[in-house]
Amino acid sequence: MIKKWLVLAVGLLLILGVPVIGITNILIDQRDLPKAEDGRIDLSGWNDEDRGAAPLEGTWEFYPNVLLTPDDFAHNQGVLPARKLLTVPGAWNSAMSNSSLGAGTYRLIIDFGRKVDEDYALKIDNIRMSSQAYLNGDKVGSSGYPSLDHTLDEQKNLPYIGFSHLSGSQVELVIQVTNYSYVSGGIVGSVTLGPESIILRDKQVDWAGDFSAFFGFFLPGLLFLLLHMLHKRERPALYLGLFCMLGALYMLTHGEKLIGFFLPTMPYWVVLKLQAISASLIYLMLISYMNELMPGSIHRYLMRAYTLLTVSGAITALILPPEVFSILEPVILSAGFLSLVYAAFITIRWIQKQPDDLDLVTIGLMSIMMCMLLSLVDLIFALDVNWLVIDELVLFVLAQTILIIRRFVRAFADVERLSNRLLTLDGLKDEFMANTSHELRTPLHGIINIARSMLEGAAGPVSPKQKENLAMMMTTGQRLSLLVDDILDFSKLKEGRLRLSVRPLALYTVVQSVVEVIAYTLAEKPIRMILDCPEDLPNVKMDEDRLRQILYNLLGNSVKYTERGEIRVRASASDGWVTVEVSDTGIGIERERWPDIFRRFERIEAREGMTGNGLGLSITRELVELGGGRIWLDSEPGVGTSFFFTLPISSEQPGPSESRLLRLVEDAGLLEPESTPPSSPLHPGEEWNPPNGEAGRVLIVDDDPVNRRVLLNLLTTAGYEATAVEGGAEALRMLDEQPGIELVVTDWMMPGMSGLELCRRIRERRSLADLPVLLLTARSLPEDIQAGFDAGASDFLGKPVDAGELRARVRTLIGMRRAAEEAVSAEMAFLQAQIKPHFLYNALNVIIATCPVDPDQATELLIELSHYLRGSFDFQNRDRLVPLGKELELVGSYIALEQARFGERLTFEYEADDLVGIFVPPLCIQPLVENAVRHGVMQRSSGGIVRLSVRDHGSSVSVRVWDNGVGLQPERFHEIMNGREGGVGLRNIHRRLSALHGATLRLEETAEGAGTTIGFDLPKALSI
Repeated sequence: MIKKWLVLAVGLLLILGVPVIGITNILIDQRDLPKAEDGRIDLSGWNDEDRGAAPLEGTWEFYPNVLLTPDDFAHNQGVLPARKLLTVPGAWNSAMSNSSLGAGTYRLIIDFGRKVDEDYALKIDNIRMSSQAYLNGDKVGSSGYPSLDHTLDEQKNLPYIGFSHLSGSQVELVIQVTNYSYVSGGIVGSVTLGPESIILRDKQVDWAGDFSAFFGFFLPGLLFLLLHMLHKRERPALYLGLFCMLGALYMLTHGEKLIGFFLPTMPYWVVLKLQAISASLIYLMLISYMNELMPGSIHRYLMRAYTLLTVSGAITALILPPEVFSILEPVILSAGFLSLVYAAFITIRWIQKQPDDLDLVTIGLMSIMMCMLLSLVDLIFALDVNWLVIDELVLFVLAQTILIIRRFVRAFADVERLSNRLLTLDGLKDEFMANTSHELRTPLHGIINIARSMLEGAAGPVSPKQKENLAMMMTTGQRLSLLVDDILDFSKLKEGRLRLSVRPLALYTVVQSVVEVIAYTLAEKPIRMILDCPEDLPNVKMDEDRLRQILYNLLGNSVKYTERGEIRVRASASDGWVTVEVSDTGIGIERERWPDIFRRFERIEAREGMTGNGLGLSITRELVELGGGRIWLDSEPGVGTSFFFTLPISSEQPGPSESRLLRLVEDAGLLEPESTPPSSPLHPGEEWNPPNGEAGRVLIVDDDPVNRRVLLNLLTTAGYEATAVEGGAEALRMLDEQPGIELVVTDWMMPGMSGLELCRRIRERRSLADLPVLLLTARSLPEDIQAGFDAGASDFLGKPVDAGELRARVRTLIGMRRAAEEAVSAEMAFLQAQIKPHFLYNALNVIIATCPVDPDQATELLIELSHYLRGSFDFQNRDRLVPLGKELELVGSYIALEQARFGERLTFEYEADDLVGIFVPPLCIQPLVENAVRHGVMQRSSGGIVRLSVRDHGSSVSVRVWDNGVGLQPERFHEIMNGREGGVGLRNIHRRLSALHGATLRLEETAEGAGTTIGFDLPKALSI
């Protein structure tokens, strides 16, 4: 409280004391001033040393509409125009005949009352708008170039000093003046004469005062604007800053007009417009500041109206020429005065509410009121107190500066107090969570161990239902234990105590698996993912999960900010480190943002639809540094960004990664020494087949020998016939050599060919129903799951593997595969049962009729019929694929019988490429040919043509059956496929092709009356 009263006392002392002292000095200086009368001034009693330069005020001679020189007064006394007397300083409007625009000459005789012989100077402050001064016939200075010709005249009203050596007791002063650009003209400022040293001293004092006032406005204004830029919500700082900047502009264009010194080539009409604009807007900024500082003190409609009027005035000043706009000068001065009055009124109302900053608000009010009082003194008593008004405005700005600084200090103190409180609460929360989790571990492990011991029979035999419940209890407890461990890890991370599970890793395998998943997140973006990472890179030391997290963060960031182009991952080794680079062709990052990009909650400018919390890169940096490396970036806006991070090289080889799985199996008693194969770990292709392998045939693919051994034991003890290989290439070769394999269980991360790529290669050969794939992975992100299913995986199983879950999934997948195979076999049997008896009757009738006429042909027909029946009813043909030649033989037998029956009405054409070694599903072509004969060409009395085309299309075999019969409409074809019309032949073929081979039976579009084309495309890889 004492400090506030001290601030208030000092402020009021300055506000009241400075004007009182200033006005007192002005009154003392004006005491006994010599006055010019009738064009002459007597300076005989003036002491330059004591009182400084003499002001030449009073009544001067004035000659309107002419520009006279000292020679004109010396030699043409009789022909001079009529003179008038004008008061200086003052406007010449009353002495001009028509308007204030024009030219005129001022003349004054100065009597020193003594003989002088020294250097004198003439100081001119304000002459509108162009002037030229002569002392004793010598031109001593000018501002602009006065001329009677308006086109030659140069308007430029800047203060200047003229120097001359005076000798004698009397001096003639002649000043030529022109005004073509303002509403009032003439000598409106003071004119002083004195010794050169005194005039220069006064000039320096005036410049120092104007510079002080300029910086008194400019520096606080700059501070306020910067404050608003850093804190957009601080609108009072914005308006106060603009008020100060306009005040600084006002100081540059008034008084000594410093703008003429800084910009000497600037046209003076620009200076006039700057004067008008600053005078119009400065009070708007003051009222706007008051409105923001004191919310609700000004009605919004009044504020809008005032803003509209002042902005309109500024626009008018900008558009209209000075000689027109200057007519509004009295209106602008009146509006400014009323604005000060209203600002004082607003401040008084606010003070009545007893605000926190009463002292500074009172100082601001007193400053504004003193500005109004000084303006009235200038208007009534004609005292030059403009510099006092400027001082009061500077004091007002200083008070508001302290006010805003105090508010920010108070807000900072509040924020600091709240931050400390939040940090305390956050620490208590973390401590509570960590302590609670730690205390939960002991009873939780006790529950798990008791359930395990009971399950093992420690309390006696247990029933199957009890075993089930105890197993569920133990599983739930283990899940809860993992959750408790996660909470403890979170606390360690916040405290900087996170420990990495560092071990040797094959970098290429990890990078490849992450890139495969990220490629699926690109959706429709035209971006290429390029892996430029040598497979023979040295092993690195890092936590595998954290390394994947680092790569996910960097690649995900690149995908988010790249619209097109490429994302490349490179890696190289040198000096004990492996450097990984993730580069993209995205939007790039400005260099000034590089130091901040790894901070928490820092994000690149987001585009529409982009989301994120800005933690990814920060966490990435922490993980890299925890692993002993460092991370940096290089970027160019519009070109792309490259992130680099380093990993230490390891001289050790990667070890088993599934030790938890191994312990799990050992705990279950599945790795008995006597039941384990004699050579362990297993090598590629090595298998262990127990006697009860009828549950199914499984192929295990994993590069870790321990994992292969564990999975083999888990499956073989459950009755499965299992085979293990270490890579994708060996797995594909094994599938070719042993087509009876019913399930593939593969790890995701493997060197060379990853599990994801292996899934794609398998799907090129076998369908989902024909050969399911179980993918083992430690990943659980949605994009990982999507990438796996898109690649052709049938199911996922998370690592570490649970023995019961593994067996259940294997059993389900093999069961689904066998169910699909049985369904297809049933379809085959059903199709074979569809051979119509009347076809046999017709074939036998044709053979009987042919016997008497042509016994040899009848014999051939009997042979063809036997071939047809053998091919149709041979249940061994229910295999998945048969040679293409065998299927074509069946077609040939059928066509031979039908041609013998219909004769020339049936024409059969056959087109085929050299397709040796190609296999196709059984009974997939002959029913199509039969359909074309029966429902196509034979529906016409003239018969027709049936054409079978089998073509090689590179990766697939194309089978097409065309006829020129009655045609089949697409609508009817869809009805047949949906089972709502026709027989089962076409629908049966479509189901078998779709279920096991991923192919579809299609009706191709043909021109009206051009017959029917139906067929399918079968992947050639199925024939391998």
